Amino acid sequence: MTEIPVLFCFDDRILLGAGVSILSMLDSAADETVYAVHIFHPGFSSDIRAGLEELVAGTRHSMTFHEIAPERFDGVPKNKGSWTEIVYYRLLAPEVLGDLDKAIYSDVDVLVKRDLGGAYGVDLEGYDWAGVAAEGNTPDNVTHRHFPENTKDTIYFSGFMVMNLKRMRETGAVKRYFEVIETVGPRLKFFDLDILNIASDAIYRLPFDYVVLEDIFETEDVTASRDWEYLKSVYSRAELEAAREDPAIVHFAGRRGKPWQRRVVPAYYREVVARLPRALRRQTFRDWRKRWIGAKGRRKYSWRSPL
Repeated sequence: MTEIPVLFCFDDRILLGAGVSILSMLDSAADETVYAVHIFHPGFSSDIRAGLEELVAGTRHSMTFHEIAPERFDGVPKNKGSWTEIVYYRLLAPEVLGDLDKAIYSDVDVLVKRDLGGAYGVDLEGYDWAGVAAEGNTPDNVTHRHFPENTKDTIYFSGFMVMNLKRMRETGAVKRYFEVIETVGPRLKFFDLDILNIASDAIYRLPFDYVVLEDIFETEDVTASRDWEYLKSVYSRAELEAAREDPAIVHFAGRRGKPWQRRVVPAYYREVVARLPRALRRQTFRDWRKRWIGAKGRRKYSWRSPL
C-alpha cells in the first residue's frame, strides 16, 4: 500500500465542490493507494465535520482537519468574491504539515478521474513543487500577469501541486511567500498562483492531464476553446487532445462557471453529488444568485438535466 497525503483548503461556502473533489478522488483510487486527506479550514461546525468524515468512513482512507488562525493573513490582498484568504492557506503547508516530506495539493473545483499515484511518485529532488504549465512567461501574456521578479520561462497553475515539503522547509519557503506578498501585493492578480511562481526557484513540470480545464474537456476542437489562446504558448494541439481523452483531473475553471452554481450540471458531476452526505450538499445565497444570473447564458451548453 502507498499512502498519499492530499491537501484541500476550503470553508463552508464550497462544501459541495469540496465533497465532489474528495469523493471522486477516493472513487478513482488504485487498489494499492491509501489517501490521507488533510483539510485546512477556518472553522467548521460539528455537522459539517461529520459530513466530511462520512466520505472516508468504512474505507482504507483517512481524514485530518487543521484549523488555520485567520490572523495569519491579516491585510493580505483579496477580493470580495471567491478570492478570500482561503487561497493563501496552501502556502502554510510546509509548516502545518511539519511531519510530512511530500504532499499533493488540489483545488476543490475539480473532478478526479484517475489515481494520483503517478504524480505523487515524481522525483522532486531539487524542486520546490511539481505543477502544470499554464502559459509562457512573457511581458505580453494573454491571461497571467507578467512579473519581472519571476525569471522562469513558464507560469504554472497552482490548482494542483505535488509539494516537496521537506525542501520548502529547508529553504524557508513560507517566509519567502510572505515577503513576496509584502513586495508585490498591489500587483497580485491570481494571488496564490502569482506568489508561488515568483517565490519558487525550481518547479517540476507535470503533464496537462492533471489540470484539464473543463472548456478543453468539453470542446470537440481544442483550438476553439477560449483557453487555447494562452495554452498554445506551452502545448501543442495534440498534447491537449491526448489529455482531454484521458484526464486525471477535470478542473472547472473558466467561463462556464462552477458546476454547483449552474441550473444544469454535467451528468458525470451530478452522479457524484447524488452520493454526498446531506451536510455537504448545501448551497449558499451566492451560489443561487450566480445560478440565476448565469442561467440564460449557460443554456447553450449541452448539459443534460437539472441537479
